[in-house]
Amino acid sequence: MNVPHPLLPRRTLLKAALAPLALCVDAAWSQSAADFRGDIKIGQTMPYSGPLSALSAIGKVQARYFKMVNDSGGINGRSVTLLTLDDGYNPAKAVEQTRNLVEREGVKLMFASMGTAQNAAVQKYLNGRKVPQLFVYAGSDRFADPQNYPWTLPGMLTFSTEATAYADYVHETKPGAKVAVLYQNDDFGKEYLAAFKRRLVELGGKAQVVSAAGYEVTSPTIDSQLISLAATNADVFMNITSPKFTIQAIRKVSELPWKPIHIIPITSNFVATVLRVAGLDKSVGLISATPSKSAGDPEWANDAAYRDWLGFMRKYYPEGDTTEQLNLIGYSMGFLLTEVLRRCGDDLAPERILKEATSLKDVSLPALIPGITVSTTPKDYRIVQKLRLQRFDGVRWVPVA
Repeated sequence: MNVPHPLLPRRTLLKAALAPLALCVDAAWSQSAADFRGDIKIGQTMPYSGPLSALSAIGKVQARYFKMVNDSGGINGRSVTLLTLDDGYNPAKAVEQTRNLVEREGVKLMFASMGTAQNAAVQKYLNGRKVPQLFVYAGSDRFADPQNYPWTLPGMLTFSTEATAYADYVHETKPGAKVAVLYQNDDFGKEYLAAFKRRLVELGGKAQVVSAAGYEVTSPTIDSQLISLAATNADVFMNITSPKFTIQAIRKVSELPWKPIHIIPITSNFVATVLRVAGLDKSVGLISATPSKSAGDPEWANDAAYRDWLGFMRKYYPEGDTTEQLNLIGYSMGFLLTEVLRRCGDDLAPERILKEATSLKDVSLPALIPGITVSTTPKDYRIVQKLRLQRFDGVRWVPVA
């Protein structure tokens, strides 16, 4: 392991000139890297402000992750600088900040930026400039489309993969179910709903969506939509919402006489920041799915990779919540990018980075359930294609038998 040069100062963790929040992670680096090889500069946008600021936990933990990487000698002897800027969950702001990162800062790639609309807004720009847009925190199928967007890879399950799993579950457990859907009125919600409905049709059963209500991400409440959906007396409630509205929906449904099978997406199944806030007692019976271990779950107490994450949290993020799923996911995504860059060796040309990112084979990540791995090919960018259905028992998620 290289030892940090004692005379080299640490760079500041804040670059306020770029945005209200712009974390620059460039901790102590090896003498050889600093003197001869330079650093690896990567960019990211996150909703550090705005209605979905809780999702910025991904960026915060990744700032600590790359500090750990640098303290350990960097990647192939190079330090890593993560510039993570606030976009307020606003696509226009995401465009502005991404251009800052590419044109002013000269980042090698964009990494794990948050949001479907935000990543979609910069996708054509980044692909046109051949800047790798890696492991975006969004599940749209457009981020796993090598024919039209060869420089973009998803960092999570695609919406169609997850929605298909829930449609299969409904078909198997409630073959003739009436399904009511609440969805976010943007690319995330619309694409997810379309994939869910398409799969129900493919299955050829009697289950069908009888009502679907949309909401805007800026809406203060979704009570009226839920009351309308409850009036259908549907057997299944497919709740395609982001965390703030998932919390509202769990609470409101618990107050109503309506008692459907209640399904929530991976993006909102966090015990610490969603279910606990909504009320653990109100969350009993929820159905969701995941390819990942659950942060804070005793099921993983003896898992070596999970224990490594806990050790990282104690040392580098002691104020961080070890029951927050985004802290585990963000760490794991950092691990994946580190593996891609490690495989690049001394060649950090965009083409080489893309080649390594699209030729992964059975890579195990700290957050993934054993047996679920990451594989990509130049023709298939979906990094994970397996998941586990689960039910919340009031304390933890348990596998659905």
